[in-house]
Amino acid sequence: MKSYFLALLMLLISSSSDAATVISDDKTSFDFRGLNVAQAVQLIYSESMKDAYVIDPDVLIDQRNVSFRYDSAKGELRPFIKAFFDSLGLEVTRRNGVDFVAKKQPKEVAPDEKEIFVYRPKHRSGSYLVDLLSPLMKGQFSARRAVRAVEGDKTPQTASPPGSAAASIDRDSDTMAFQGSATEIKVLAKLLSQVDVVAGGVVVRGVLYEVQTTSSDGSAFSLALNLLGGKLGVSFGPAKALSNSFSFSNTTFDAVLSSLSTDSRFIVKSTPTLRVQSGEVGRFTVGQDVPVLGSVSYSGASGAAVRSVDYRSSGVIFDLYPTVHAESVELKVMQQVSNFVQTDTGVNDSPTLIKRELKTTLSMTDGELVVIGGLAEDKETNSRNGLSFIPSFFHTKSKDKVKTEILLILQLTKV
Repeated sequence: MKSYFLALLMLLISSSSDAATVISDDKTSFDFRGLNVAQAVQLIYSESMKDAYVIDPDVLIDQRNVSFRYDSAKGELRPFIKAFFDSLGLEVTRRNGVDFVAKKQPKEVAPDEKEIFVYRPKHRSGSYLVDLLSPLMKGQFSARRAVRAVEGDKTPQTASPPGSAAASIDRDSDTMAFQGSATEIKVLAKLLSQVDVVAGGVVVRGVLYEVQTTSSDGSAFSLALNLLGGKLGVSFGPAKALSNSFSFSNTTFDAVLSSLSTDSRFIVKSTPTLRVQSGEVGRFTVGQDVPVLGSVSYSGASGAAVRSVDYRSSGVIFDLYPTVHAESVELKVMQQVSNFVQTDTGVNDSPTLIKRELKTTLSMTDGELVVIGGLAEDKETNSRNGLSFIPSFFHTKSKDKVKTEILLILQLTKV
């Protein structure tokens, strides 16, 4: 029979939620909507389970609203209650015939035991591998230092006094040590086999021409285009406006040089050939290092001035920075033709650098030839012809405009 207490409890619950309950000697069913967790637990244990129970205070203050339905004709009550409590993050522990209802405690995950993994790079530098893989790992690399150094400025690994500034700077290393979990070490070993591979390289052949033309000749770039098209039978298609480069791949480098050598206006300044590894810088210099006055400092009680001297290169300077990809090569090129002259203005005791410089980035394929122009300098010359004893107004005067242009030809071959 339904007790007076249960009827009163149902009345109180029904006044604040949508609920329907039937409890008899042979049948139990629930259908609650919008009942909070604390009320649901107390109702189930006080009137249905008929077992001794203890409810944790944290459960009694749980005000989350839940809805559930149960019918004893469709299954036993205890498995239903266990599944229901599991969904709410509650657990029932039975000790000495008493059910203790409490919130589930998070399981403590034991930290993974740290292991040491030592690896000797086969093809790439240790600093490259550490920089590439450290963002993917939670463990610690021994080569990872507090002060980052630019890749090109990293010095070889040397013993540094502990605590010194040198000990905090990244160095190139031939051995890499990693401390982490066994799972991380397994992943790291797999990644190393994929990234510690032979770096691609390129061989770049180049020739630098200085071309002198007049106003009637046009640009050196157009002259080269016409010569190569006529000598080699190469079709470059319609010229694009403001274009200063073109490329082709079905002609040998020597054939291009032979075609341009037939015109005396094309004067060879240098013919560099460099083999450079991907990601590294190659430099070709033909010229001289000129001392240039640097900063001035004053030392001693006398305050005597001490001037530092820097050496700067001049002549023909050719820099390459290739990055080899699967299908192409990104090539950064710097070409400079320079010389020092006496300074007429400013700091008279330091020479002035006069230079013509070309910087560009190209995307090239294996065997491709590229011709780059557009670096020009215009000069105007005045001349007077006539006998010296004849008055000057009888002399013949002439004015010529001469343009000197730098033309660079490159061929790239992947190694």
